[in-house]
Amino acid sequence: MGAQSLGAIFIRVTNLENSIPFYSALGLRFRGIEEWNPGRGATFFLAPDHDGFPLMTLVESDQVQVLDFPSYNLNATHVRDMYRDLELSGYKLKPIEEWTSPWNHHIMFDVCDPDGHMINIIEVIPVNEKAPEFSE
Repeated sequence: MGAQSLGAIFIRVTNLENSIPFYSALGLRFRGIEEWNPGRGATFFLAPDHDGFPLMTLVESDQVQVLDFPSYNLNATHVRDMYRDLELSGYKLKPIEEWTSPWNHHIMFDVCDPDGHMINIIEVIPVNEKAPEFSE
């Protein structure tokens, strides 16, 4: 008995139509907009290969609280390519950082959504694998 996995992350945004393209650009799969009483929500699948949990749901709201640090991160692959694509799309990014622990090499950066929510994007590569090269 007890919690078994993350069910969903809820993020308040001021405008779904402005936010949906951003979260789609992160590689999340958009399920659709739901009409709620009151308001609207837009749901994304975090796992690209199935239609289950965990989910990320954007909640349209007039009251959006933006933190000055990421409150979660998203695991990704080809982070350098992702950074380049987001930069070319004009999104606000912090520089790529890399660091190595005894177990993994980490490549990461922070990006802001249209409301200013900061999201950490991270690629974790076991130290026994070679880090991927940046592709032009």
